[in-house]
Amino acid sequence: MTSKYNMKEVSVRYWELLKELVKRDLKIKYRRSILGFCWSVLNPLLFMIVTTALFSTFFKNSIKMFPLYFLAGNLIFNLYAESTVMAQYSIIGNGSLIKKVKIPFQVFPLSKVCFSFFNTSFSIIAILIVMIYFKYLPPISILLFPLPIVFVFLFSVGIGLLVSALAVFFRDTIHLYGVFLTVVSYFSAIFYPDTILPEQYRSFLLLNPVYAFIKYFRMIMLDGIIPSFEYHMLCVFYCCVALLLGCYYFNKSKKEFILYI
Repeated sequence: MTSKYNMKEVSVRYWELLKELVKRDLKIKYRRSILGFCWSVLNPLLFMIVTTALFSTFFKNSIKMFPLYFLAGNLIFNLYAESTVMAQYSIIGNGSLIKKVKIPFQVFPLSKVCFSFFNTSFSIIAILIVMIYFKYLPPISILLFPLPIVFVFLFSVGIGLLVSALAVFFRDTIHLYGVFLTVVSYFSAIFYPDTILPEQYRSFLLLNPVYAFIKYFRMIMLDGIIPSFEYHMLCVFYCCVALLLGCYYFNKSKKEFILYI
């Protein structure tokens, strides 16, 4: 009975720590900012306006509702990219705290992913604004929109654990990961239709988990299609692989963090 109580007490304590870390990051990000959280809505809107002006004329015959098409892809990619980039620095950046207090190291990359998702989730407001502006009535399948968000969150947690541990031992991975994200963005069809690729190569895009999540979001928001069971299983597979790989490497190497931070 005492053991169960202690376990519950520890879980509550670490949950409170996680919330405090997320609050700290929010305060730091919007310190001395007049518009504050409004930038989380304005940034995707402004980026969408510029991108629409540049690319919509090229793809107007192959992409319906280009602004929403772009925002859907940009939202999912930014959720993944921002959260994992911030997770890279989570162990290194909290080295002094890790040396002083005995806490589970996983809470640091997890807090970065949670912060990024809380911050970037305001982009959904930008999507709603664009829908209202263009008088777009989304299909009933839009009710499934939490699913791709959950998929990206779980996938980002797994990758965040992996890159945060790698960054402790190999600082060059921080720079290499930036290049990797650029490659991923180009192969995620964020601003171009996948139909511009030869048909025999389009299936290879699904080897990119980020593209798979983006396509899921677009199917339910723009096409009114509920993804098949097989497609759901593909997304679940990517999440499980990322979580297993991230947890395995993080837990295997965390004992040596103290030597390198």
